[in-house]
Amino acid sequence: MWCKKSNKMRLGSALTFSAICVLLVCSLQVTRAEELVKNEEGKVVHVYKTKRSSPSDPFPNDEYEYPTLYEEADDMLDSALIMYPIASLRKLARGNPEVFSGDDAALVLKEPIAVREFDGIIERNLETLKQNMTVEELKVMDDALDAIVERQDMAGAKHRCIMRQVGDDNSNEELVYAIFVDSALKRVVVSFRGSTTPKDFIQDAKIWIEDIDNPLAGVSKSQPKKLGLHVGFKDYLFDEEESTNGDSQPRLKYDVIVDEVVEVMKGNPGFKLYVTGHSLGAALSSLFAFLASVRDDIPAPVTCVSIASPFVGDKRFRKAFELAESMGKIRYLRVANRKDIVTIVPFLSLRLRLYKHVGVELKLDTKGSSLIYPKLPTVKYLVNAWKRTWRNSLLSNLSLGYLTNHGCSEYNKRLDVKKDYLDSIFLNDLYADKKMIGSLMKNNLLTKQVKDEL
Repeated sequence: MWCKKSNKMRLGSALTFSAICVLLVCSLQVTRAEELVKNEEGKVVHVYKTKRSSPSDPFPNDEYEYPTLYEEADDMLDSALIMYPIASLRKLARGNPEVFSGDDAALVLKEPIAVREFDGIIERNLETLKQNMTVEELKVMDDALDAIVERQDMAGAKHRCIMRQVGDDNSNEELVYAIFVDSALKRVVVSFRGSTTPKDFIQDAKIWIEDIDNPLAGVSKSQPKKLGLHVGFKDYLFDEEESTNGDSQPRLKYDVIVDEVVEVMKGNPGFKLYVTGHSLGAALSSLFAFLASVRDDIPAPVTCVSIASPFVGDKRFRKAFELAESMGKIRYLRVANRKDIVTIVPFLSLRLRLYKHVGVELKLDTKGSSLIYPKLPTVKYLVNAWKRTWRNSLLSNLSLGYLTNHGCSEYNKRLDVKKDYLDSIFLNDLYADKKMIGSLMKNNLLTKQVKDEL
């Protein structure tokens, strides 16, 4: 009996000691966790995971800290979706300034403006905005503003996200964009608005392909001299901007935007260019990002995160895009909801020329996700072609919930479902993974020769 009791006592003591150790460890872990999520003002905030570029990355090793796949997608989703309410708010301020409180109409149109200032504008004019904007627009703006302001708070009081310029003087007839400067994340962001006006939808419907010169034609003998692009998107980006000054000559929209980007980048050394948009805005962001990435006056790589993008170009566009990727000039994440029919059209031009997607695709379903890259031809890739063809067919994507699947809230919801998984992945690692990218980044001989020539 005594021995049994002694053993029980020893076992109890051991368990007690173990419990104390566990409590101490947990206490230390909690303390450490709190230290990790406090900013310089001592405020506990959301942890933002980053990873510095390294020599093993297929992109320039400048030690820039890239966020996780989830963070990059979520940040750019906010930047893309906020364009809808901001454009509506500015249009209201121009057309009916009297409905705003005090000088808020002028404040809405101010450039540059700190993004957090919109919080106060919405609060002071909430009842008016409810009558002039949709519930969805107000919700999107509120959610996006909260996320952007949280990032600034996390980084400290000295950091701000500034909306430097908005191109919406003729928003009924031209594309709409904004340029943001985010000092917390060392980014310059160009965001394009999606389809809203009749002119936007007309541009969407121009599905024939038109050629432009390939800016990389002289880099490699295998590169085509021309690229085929969706004429509606091409014309919108290369349309002449109506001059607000009668003395100045009209300029191409692309030139106006890229010149401003170059100026901003020069004033913010160490920053990276990010480009985004939803729907029509996603298509414009894809084309703009590619053209900006091959310039010498914009630091590589340019990052494009498109949301719900339709097809933009043909196989020649894809070939040039892949070369830009292999040269470390562009990183591309294409976020698409399963059964969002916009993301699989127009698969064929009026002259029966096929469209091709580019970049790494993050396909989001209601319960899961997949990461896909249009690899350079391999046996396995070609064998599985029928599966991809069916998955991207109209029959496979027909749904009564078309508007829901393409909508802002659904993209937010599906992305958050996979947050834990996507928060452990980095886009640079995907580009370095041969199982994901195939032989693209293995063309190091070509890439090295190209870099030496440049």
